Amino acid sequence: MLGIATHAQQLGALAAYQYIVELSRLGVNTTPLVNELNNAISLEDSGQVSNASIILSNLVSKAQSLIPSARFWYMVGIVFKVITIAVVVALIAVLYVKRRELIGSVWLRVRGSNRVRGGGPGRSRTFIFNEEVAAVALSLVIILVVFLTAQSMVSGYTQSFSAIGLLGPTGKLGNYPSTVITGQPINLYIYVYNHMGVPTWFVVKVFVTNNTVVQPPLNQTPVMIFQRVLMNNESWVEPLTLSINSTGTYRIIGELWMYDPNNLTLVYTGNYVQLWVNVTQVMPSG
Repeated sequence: MLGIATHAQQLGALAAYQYIVELSRLGVNTTPLVNELNNAISLEDSGQVSNASIILSNLVSKAQSLIPSARFWYMVGIVFKVITIAVVVALIAVLYVKRRELIGSVWLRVRGSNRVRGGGPGRSRTFIFNEEVAAVALSLVIILVVFLTAQSMVSGYTQSFSAIGLLGPTGKLGNYPSTVITGQPINLYIYVYNHMGVPTWFVVKVFVTNNTVVQPPLNQTPVMIFQRVLMNNESWVEPLTLSINSTGTYRIIGELWMYDPNNLTLVYTGNYVQLWVNVTQVMPSG
């Protein structure tokens, strides 16, 4: 199934993937683990099942050993943030209550030798001690603290998405073939980008169809399947070479699927690319 030959092998790969996703959410750098999982997937695709099985077994054991400490330090980080916020708020409150004494002490140290004239009846003696000014200043400080705290808390919850693209024979946008001869190799590149917030296992299904009406996802056997686990904000370019042996108008379609990090089911992302090609026996002149 999609490059993992046996049911046990598939479960092992998905278990490793699930641990990697959890470790990533706990703030652990999972790049080495993702590289190992991709290596196992590549070995399985090439038929080296036993070597892939060894890597997966070691990978699961390694990930399991990292989980307890990762959870502990994640909780420590949360507690530290809460304590920091509480201390900042308490400090602001103390500064507000003791503002007269603190400002007066600083004033005496700096300008203690100068004469100070008091204000008239009903007038604030100084702008600094004005109650309204102090209240506004305190409000601005509290708003700033809340804003900075909210920013730090939601920074990891940005909009998640994935993307797939089709690149031409040179690995860049453009120069796509529109007319080819039967049996002639068609060289393209599949581009995939991950912005799901966590490492994500993507599967690209490639189809060739002369049905001009049906829309993805197609209910037929793909001619090729590519798969890879991508780190968040990582892109992947995969060369794609195929040929069509009968004449007509065809669509080359690449569908982007992914293993849901939460329930490990293979789901269609809703993203696809397609290229229309006219296949002839002889290349038209001119």
